[in-house]
Amino acid sequence: MRSIVAWGVILAVAMGAWTGSVSEASESPEISVTVAPVKYIFVDGDSGRFREHHWTKEGYSGGLKEFLAHHTFANGVEFEAASHALIDQNDLGTEIELKKADLGFFELGFQEFRKYYDGNGGTFRLFFPDLGAPETDRDLRLDIGKFELETGLTLENLPELTFLYEREYKDGLKSKLSWGEAEEATANFTRNITPTWLEIDEIVDVFGLTATDEIAGFALSGEQRWERGRSEALRQELDLSTTHGSGDDKIRRQDLAPETNLMTTTLKAQRGFKEDKVFFSSGYQFNHMNNREFESLSEYNGLTGALFSYAFPEQKPNNRADIDYDAHAWVNSMMTQLMPALSLTTRLKSEIIKKQSNSIYNSDFHTTNTSTGALTSATPNGIIDGSDVNNTDTKAKRWGEALSVRFTGIPRTALYTELELEQGRLLLREDLTRVDGPDTTAGADSNNSGAVFNRETVTDVRRGTWTLGTNVAPWSFFNLTAQVKRRVNNQDYDDQRETSGSIRSAFLDGISVHTDEFVTRATYRPARWLRSSFRYQYRDDDYSTWVQSQARVKTNATSHIYTYDVALQPLSDLVLMGSFSRQAAVTSTPARYGATDTNTPAFHADVNTWLFSADYTVSPALALNGNLQHTRARNFDDFSFNGLPLGADFDKVDLATGLTWSFAEDTAISAAYDFYFYQPNSNWGTGDYDAHGISVDVSKKF
Repeated sequence: MRSIVAWGVILAVAMGAWTGSVSEASESPEISVTVAPVKYIFVDGDSGRFREHHWTKEGYSGGLKEFLAHHTFANGVEFEAASHALIDQNDLGTEIELKKADLGFFELGFQEFRKYYDGNGGTFRLFFPDLGAPETDRDLRLDIGKFELETGLTLENLPELTFLYEREYKDGLKSKLSWGEAEEATANFTRNITPTWLEIDEIVDVFGLTATDEIAGFALSGEQRWERGRSEALRQELDLSTTHGSGDDKIRRQDLAPETNLMTTTLKAQRGFKEDKVFFSSGYQFNHMNNREFESLSEYNGLTGALFSYAFPEQKPNNRADIDYDAHAWVNSMMTQLMPALSLTTRLKSEIIKKQSNSIYNSDFHTTNTSTGALTSATPNGIIDGSDVNNTDTKAKRWGEALSVRFTGIPRTALYTELELEQGRLLLREDLTRVDGPDTTAGADSNNSGAVFNRETVTDVRRGTWTLGTNVAPWSFFNLTAQVKRRVNNQDYDDQRETSGSIRSAFLDGISVHTDEFVTRATYRPARWLRSSFRYQYRDDDYSTWVQSQARVKTNATSHIYTYDVALQPLSDLVLMGSFSRQAAVTSTPARYGATDTNTPAFHADVNTWLFSADYTVSPALALNGNLQHTRARNFDDFSFNGLPLGADFDKVDLATGLTWSFAEDTAISAAYDFYFYQPNSNWGTGDYDAHGISVDVSKKF
């Protein structure tokens, strides 16, 4: 219904816009239409996994694939439109533009598409089949859309003014990566493999005003934006017991209702001096955000739906948090052409942030026997036992400097280097108090009240990035690029004041992340009909975290990506392309030093992908095309006895073939056949399928 209304609004505005202009005589409009009367996909296997991989559903779909129109009226007004409407796939969109030089423009757009998610959970090979791959019974799909209107005046010798309105929305259900627990009695294991879903109904409205002008040689611009976002969300997680299907299963539901108001002011100025050999730009931005969120967390009996809890109950009703956030940022940049072959760019930035927040977190622990007053179970009674009241005050200052140099004085060579530095200091004051709730029944948690925690923490942040690169072309048929980059990110947390006791708000004393990257690409083109290239990407991340009075924990992740591309044109009407890519990665943690029953060796992740395509023009009226992609992963590391099996292990094939026949000067028909295949290792995952798709498109120009 929302899509139909939006299309009606667009059509009405477009037909009525600038009535006086469109009535004048002019040339005939240019129009082309492509319809898709036939598209059908047959899926044998897991249709949910197929939908997630290809963002399309099985069965029939059809509609308007593309509509294009262009028209210039006698008075100089230009009209352009583009639309598509594949109803069964919920893939809709249109863009309309009216513009006239030295007067203004009007643009209207709408788009909506559907994203699919798979409802399968994880696989644990030691579980019996009924717990091997739990699946949700919900239809996981999310409709994402945007309606946009932009209009402006571009009158000569006057500032350009633009008004913008956008409405963005999401509606539906999506899967989450935070899976629930599953227990299996025979194997005596508990693993997080049950699927979790999130229901979303989100709307964001955006208003914007922009003005640009040139005064005394300075190009000036200013923008004022207001955003209002509101959302209602429900997250559900299922924990399966050893007696799956009984009342021991647990459903955890989390209701979320965030609301955000954001105001942004942006001012920019730039100008060139000395025949643009010196270029200066400056910008300022102010952000004010007010956020409010309501949240409730409850657990239910998985069979009856009644409130239920285990040893650690999760009944957290009617929680609320408020945040007030202000940020000021200044950025200045200057580029200087010191000599024809040498340019220098410097940048300075600073930022001041202030944030105040408060929250209340309620807990309902148990019920009691109404006649004896004795504690009967851990099942909550719907009355709050206690609340955590938290107030925080955050202030932050950040500075940054950057210097980049580019040198082209060596023939056929360009050299460049860049250094970026950032320093920051953050002050966090936190005050937490636990107060007793209204539950006064015997056995209520009377120890909940009176607990207090206060702290004042200073965080020093030091970041830096250094880049060195080159582009060399020693011969006309050969080109080489190379770049090395070093990133350093250090954060040190210093507790100036902290309440003693068992309550803690922060656990880390420091974090350090060092990253080294190297990228190179060689391109070889000995003839017009042959072009090939090889690209290598390397990345090494070293993570180090430390906690007071404990040794540092170090983790390393290293990846290599090798890619080879080749393009051939042996005939003037035949183009062939091929590509091979190998991604190899390894992650190593301190767990590799653990005892035999807890040892997790370094984890390897390698994926190979082959891609081939061909385009052949048989005659001016007939063209053939096809492409094939095969992805293969063999990374299954079976750590079943001390953790989850890691990695990926599957084969995935996508094949597409088609032809286009232009049987008339302005009319063409296209037919296509697609084949899809996915086969995972049964010990690693589920969701195998093979699918066949056929489609016919008809195009007509007017």
